[in-house]
Amino acid sequence: MVEAVRMLVWVCVAASTVSAHKWGWGSCPRVDPTPKLDVDNILNQWYVVEQFDTTSTCLTLNYTRVSATQLKVTKSRQLVLLDSLSIEHTNSYTGTLDIPDGDNAGKMRVKWPLNIAGKSDYIVFDIDGKTHAAVYDCQQITSLAHRHSAAILSRTPSLPAETITKIKQKLQTYNINTKNFDKIDHSVCIRRDDSDLNINIDEDTFKKLISGASESFQTVATQVANGANNFANTVVDFTKQLGAVEDGTQGTNEAIVLNHDAEIIA
Repeated sequence: MVEAVRMLVWVCVAASTVSAHKWGWGSCPRVDPTPKLDVDNILNQWYVVEQFDTTSTCLTLNYTRVSATQLKVTKSRQLVLLDSLSIEHTNSYTGTLDIPDGDNAGKMRVKWPLNIAGKSDYIVFDIDGKTHAAVYDCQQITSLAHRHSAAILSRTPSLPAETITKIKQKLQTYNINTKNFDKIDHSVCIRRDDSDLNINIDEDTFKKLISGASESFQTVATQVANGANNFANTVVDFTKQLGAVEDGTQGTNEAIVLNHDAEIIA
Protein backbone atom coordinates (compact mmCIF):
# COMPACT_ATOMS: atom_id res chain seq x y z
CA MET A 1 0.00 0.00 0.00
CA VAL A 2 2.83 2.40 0.84
CA GLU A 3 4.39 1.67 -2.57
CA ALA A 4 1.07 2.45 -4.27
CA VAL A 5 0.81 5.77 -2.41
CA ARG A 6 4.41 6.55 -3.34
CA MET A 7 3.65 5.83 -7.00
CA LEU A 8 0.52 7.99 -6.89
CA VAL A 9 2.52 10.87 -5.43
CA TRP A 10 5.02 10.56 -8.28
CA VAL A 11 2.24 10.55 -10.87
CA CYS A 12 0.55 13.59 -9.32
CA VAL A 13 3.69 15.68 -9.13
CA ALA A 14 5.03 14.65 -12.54
CA ALA A 15 1.64 15.12 -14.22
CA SER A 16 1.24 18.60 -12.76
CA THR A 17 4.74 19.49 -13.96
CA VAL A 18 3.99 18.32 -17.50
CA SER A 19 0.55 19.95 -17.65
CA ALA A 20 1.76 23.38 -16.47
CA HIS A 21 3.43 23.98 -19.86
CA LYS A 22 2.14 24.46 -23.38
CA TRP A 23 3.92 23.23 -26.49
CA GLY A 24 4.79 25.41 -29.45
CA TRP A 25 6.49 25.10 -32.83
CA GLY A 26 9.89 26.55 -33.58
CA SER A 27 12.12 28.54 -31.28
CA CYS A 28 11.15 30.03 -27.93
CA PRO A 29 9.52 33.45 -28.33
CA ARG A 30 11.64 36.42 -27.39
CA VAL A 31 10.44 37.89 -24.10
CA ASP A 32 12.42 40.84 -22.76
CA PRO A 33 13.44 40.70 -19.09
CA THR A 34 12.90 43.59 -16.72
CA PRO A 35 15.86 45.93 -17.24
CA LYS A 36 18.35 46.18 -14.36
CA LEU A 37 16.28 43.92 -12.12
CA ASP A 38 17.07 44.24 -8.42
CA VAL A 39 16.99 40.56 -7.44
CA ASP A 40 16.12 41.46 -3.84
CA ASN A 41 12.71 42.57 -5.13
CA ILE A 42 11.86 39.04 -6.27
CA LEU A 43 12.86 37.30 -3.03
CA ASN A 44 10.48 35.65 -0.53
CA GLN A 45 6.95 34.39 -1.06
CA TRP A 46 4.57 35.18 -3.92
CA TYR A 47 1.06 33.91 -4.53
CA VAL A 48 0.52 32.64 -8.07
CA VAL A 49 -2.81 34.16 -9.10
CA GLU A 50 -2.73 32.79 -12.65
CA GLN A 51 -0.55 30.28 -14.50
CA PHE A 52 -0.57 28.40 -17.78
CA ASP A 53 -2.59 25.20 -17.92
CA THR A 54 -2.81 24.11 -14.28
CA THR A 55 -5.35 22.48 -11.99
CA SER A 56 -3.29 23.04 -8.82
CA THR A 57 -4.67 25.15 -6.00
CA CYS A 58 -2.93 27.24 -3.33
CA LEU A 59 0.08 27.70 -5.60
CA THR A 60 2.93 29.85 -4.30
CA LEU A 61 6.53 30.55 -5.27
CA ASN A 62 9.22 31.33 -2.72
CA TYR A 63 12.59 32.68 -3.87
CA THR A 64 15.66 32.52 -1.64
CA ARG A 65 19.21 33.63 -2.35
CA VAL A 66 22.00 31.04 -2.46
CA SER A 67 24.73 33.33 -3.78
CA ALA A 68 25.18 36.41 -5.95
CA THR A 69 24.61 34.25 -9.03
CA GLN A 70 22.09 31.67 -7.82
CA LEU A 71 18.65 31.45 -6.21
CA LYS A 72 16.42 28.63 -5.06
CA VAL A 73 12.75 28.69 -6.04
CA THR A 74 10.25 26.54 -4.13
CA LYS A 75 6.86 25.90 -5.66
CA SER A 76 4.20 24.94 -3.08
CA ARG A 77 0.73 23.77 -4.05
CA GLN A 78 -2.10 21.33 -3.56
CA LEU A 79 -2.68 18.70 -6.24
CA VAL A 80 -6.17 18.21 -7.62
CA LEU A 81 -5.92 14.41 -7.81
CA LEU A 82 -5.02 14.05 -4.13
CA ASP A 83 -7.74 16.59 -3.29
CA SER A 84 -10.23 14.39 -5.17
CA LEU A 85 -9.20 11.47 -2.94
CA SER A 86 -9.80 13.62 0.17
CA ILE A 87 -6.12 13.42 1.14
CA GLU A 88 -5.12 16.59 2.97
CA HIS A 89 -1.64 17.35 1.71
CA THR A 90 0.99 19.91 0.83
CA ASN A 91 3.51 19.63 -1.98
CA SER A 92 6.75 21.57 -2.29
CA TYR A 93 9.05 21.34 -5.29
CA THR A 94 12.41 23.16 -5.29
CA GLY A 95 14.43 24.17 -8.32
CA THR A 96 17.62 26.13 -8.91
CA LEU A 97 17.81 29.51 -10.65
CA ASP A 98 21.13 30.60 -12.15
CA ILE A 99 21.85 34.24 -12.98
CA PRO A 100 24.41 34.13 -15.82
CA ASP A 101 24.64 37.92 -16.22
CA GLY A 102 24.35 40.16 -13.18
CA ASP A 103 23.73 43.18 -15.42
CA ASN A 104 20.72 41.38 -16.92
CA ALA A 105 19.47 39.56 -13.82
CA GLY A 106 15.90 39.36 -15.10
CA LYS A 107 16.98 36.62 -17.51
CA MET A 108 17.76 33.49 -15.51
CA ARG A 109 18.10 29.76 -16.15
CA VAL A 110 16.00 27.31 -14.12
CA LYS A 111 16.53 23.62 -13.43
CA TRP A 112 13.68 21.60 -11.90
CA PRO A 113 14.42 18.08 -10.56
CA LEU A 114 11.67 16.43 -12.63
CA ASN A 115 12.66 18.13 -15.87
CA ILE A 116 14.89 15.54 -17.53
CA ALA A 117 15.44 17.80 -20.55
CA GLY A 118 17.63 20.14 -18.50
CA LYS A 119 17.53 23.87 -17.91
CA SER A 120 15.15 26.40 -19.41
CA ASP A 121 15.06 30.18 -19.72
CA TYR A 122 13.31 31.87 -16.80
CA ILE A 123 12.47 35.51 -17.41
CA VAL A 124 11.09 38.08 -14.99
CA PHE A 125 9.34 40.30 -17.54
CA ASP A 126 7.26 42.46 -15.19
CA ILE A 127 7.69 43.56 -11.59
CA ASP A 128 6.81 46.66 -9.60
CA GLY A 129 8.94 45.79 -6.58
CA LYS A 130 6.03 45.79 -4.13
CA THR A 131 2.77 44.16 -5.19
CA HIS A 132 3.14 42.07 -8.34
CA ALA A 133 5.53 40.30 -10.72
CA ALA A 134 5.29 38.06 -13.77
CA VAL A 135 7.59 35.30 -15.01
CA TYR A 136 7.89 33.43 -18.28
CA ASP A 137 9.85 30.24 -18.84
CA CYS A 138 10.62 28.45 -22.07
CA GLN A 139 12.61 25.35 -22.94
CA GLN A 140 13.83 24.49 -26.41
CA ILE A 141 13.18 20.75 -26.72
CA THR A 142 14.25 20.30 -30.35
CA SER A 143 14.96 22.62 -33.26
CA LEU A 144 11.29 22.22 -34.15
CA ALA A 145 9.50 22.62 -30.82
CA HIS A 146 9.55 24.26 -27.40
CA ARG A 147 7.50 24.14 -24.21
CA HIS A 148 6.65 27.26 -22.24
CA SER A 149 4.68 28.62 -19.32
CA ALA A 150 3.96 31.90 -17.57
CA ALA A 151 2.79 32.93 -14.13
CA ILE A 152 1.33 36.11 -12.65
CA LEU A 153 2.51 36.69 -9.09
CA SER A 154 1.19 38.75 -6.20
CA ARG A 155 2.27 39.44 -2.64
CA THR A 156 -1.36 38.79 -1.66
CA PRO A 157 -3.77 36.03 -2.81
CA SER A 158 -5.34 38.31 -5.43
CA LEU A 159 -4.58 41.20 -7.76
CA PRO A 160 -6.76 43.94 -9.25
CA ALA A 161 -8.20 42.93 -12.61
CA GLU A 162 -6.57 45.90 -14.34
CA THR A 163 -3.11 44.79 -13.17
CA ILE A 164 -3.66 41.27 -14.53
CA THR A 165 -4.91 42.72 -17.82
CA LYS A 166 -1.80 44.90 -18.21
CA ILE A 167 0.49 41.94 -17.60
CA LYS A 168 -1.34 39.84 -20.17
CA GLN A 169 -1.25 42.68 -22.69
CA LYS A 170 2.51 42.90 -22.23
CA LEU A 171 2.87 39.16 -22.86
CA GLN A 172 0.69 39.46 -25.96
CA THR A 173 3.19 41.90 -27.48
CA TYR A 174 5.52 38.89 -27.75
CA ASN A 175 2.82 36.93 -29.64
CA ILE A 176 2.12 34.65 -26.67
CA ASN A 177 -1.43 33.35 -26.26
CA THR A 178 -2.70 34.49 -22.86
CA LYS A 179 -5.78 32.27 -23.13
CA ASN A 180 -3.55 29.57 -21.68
CA PHE A 181 -3.77 31.17 -18.23
CA ASP A 182 -5.81 29.46 -15.50
CA LYS A 183 -6.84 31.15 -12.26
CA ILE A 184 -5.44 29.72 -9.02
CA ASP A 185 -7.83 29.18 -6.11
CA HIS A 186 -6.39 30.28 -2.76
CA SER A 187 -9.65 30.13 -0.82
CA VAL A 188 -9.14 26.78 0.98
CA CYS A 189 -5.46 26.13 1.64
CA ILE A 190 -4.01 23.65 4.11
CA ARG A 191 -1.12 24.60 6.34
CA ARG A 192 1.81 22.19 6.45
CA ASP A 193 1.28 21.56 10.17
CA ASP A 194 -2.32 20.51 9.52
CA SER A 195 -1.57 18.27 6.56
CA ASP A 196 -1.91 14.48 6.49
CA LEU A 197 0.80 14.25 3.83
CA ASN A 198 3.75 16.52 3.11
CA ILE A 199 5.44 15.91 -0.25
CA ASN A 200 8.84 17.53 -0.64
CA ILE A 201 10.86 17.20 -3.82
CA ASP A 202 14.25 18.75 -4.52
CA GLU A 203 17.34 17.54 -6.33
CA ASP A 204 18.48 15.29 -3.47
CA THR A 205 15.10 13.66 -2.79
CA PHE A 206 14.57 13.11 -6.51
CA LYS A 207 17.85 11.18 -6.73
CA LYS A 208 16.83 9.02 -3.74
CA LEU A 209 13.40 8.46 -5.26
CA ILE A 210 14.79 7.27 -8.59
CA SER A 211 17.53 5.11 -7.07
CA GLY A 212 14.98 3.21 -4.98
CA ALA A 213 12.25 3.01 -7.57
CA SER A 214 10.51 -0.23 -8.39
CA GLU A 215 10.10 -1.43 -11.98
CA SER A 216 6.56 -0.08 -12.18
CA PHE A 217 7.70 3.22 -10.70
CA GLN A 218 10.36 3.52 -13.38
CA THR A 219 7.70 2.81 -16.01
CA VAL A 220 5.94 5.98 -14.91
CA ALA A 221 9.22 7.90 -15.20
CA THR A 222 9.66 6.56 -18.71
CA GLN A 223 6.18 7.78 -19.66
CA VAL A 224 7.08 11.24 -18.40
CA ALA A 225 10.30 11.17 -20.43
CA ASN A 226 8.35 10.18 -23.53
CA GLY A 227 6.02 13.14 -23.25
CA ALA A 228 3.38 11.57 -20.99
CA ASN A 229 1.21 10.48 -23.92
CA ASN A 230 -0.69 8.00 -21.77
CA PHE A 231 -0.50 9.96 -18.55
CA ALA A 232 -4.24 10.30 -18.04
CA ASN A 233 -4.69 6.53 -18.21
CA THR A 234 -1.76 6.04 -15.85
CA VAL A 235 -3.34 8.36 -13.29
CA VAL A 236 -6.66 6.52 -13.49
CA ASP A 237 -4.94 3.15 -13.08
CA PHE A 238 -3.11 4.23 -9.94
CA THR A 239 -6.17 5.85 -8.39
CA LYS A 240 -8.05 2.60 -8.92
CA GLN A 241 -5.24 0.75 -7.13
CA LEU A 242 -5.76 3.12 -4.22
CA GLY A 243 -9.48 2.41 -4.04
CA ALA A 244 -10.83 5.37 -5.97
CA VAL A 245 -13.12 5.30 -8.96
CA GLU A 246 -12.87 7.74 -11.85
CA ASP A 247 -15.26 10.32 -10.40
CA GLY A 248 -13.02 10.69 -7.35
CA THR A 249 -15.29 8.87 -4.89
CA GLN A 250 -13.96 6.09 -2.69
CA GLY A 251 -14.19 2.54 -4.05
CA THR A 252 -14.41 -0.74 -2.18
CA ASN A 253 -10.68 -1.44 -1.93
CA GLU A 254 -8.53 -0.77 1.09
CA ALA A 255 -8.82 2.80 2.32
CA ILE A 256 -5.83 5.10 2.39
CA VAL A 257 -4.53 5.71 5.91
CA LEU A 258 -1.70 8.20 6.31
CA ASN A 259 0.13 9.34 9.39
CA HIS A 260 0.07 13.02 10.26
CA ASP A 261 3.22 14.74 8.91
CA ALA A 262 4.18 11.63 6.92
CA GLU A 263 6.70 12.52 4.22
CA ILE A 264 6.42 9.94 1.46
CA ILE A 265 9.38 11.38 -0.46
CA ALA A 266 12.23 12.27 1.86
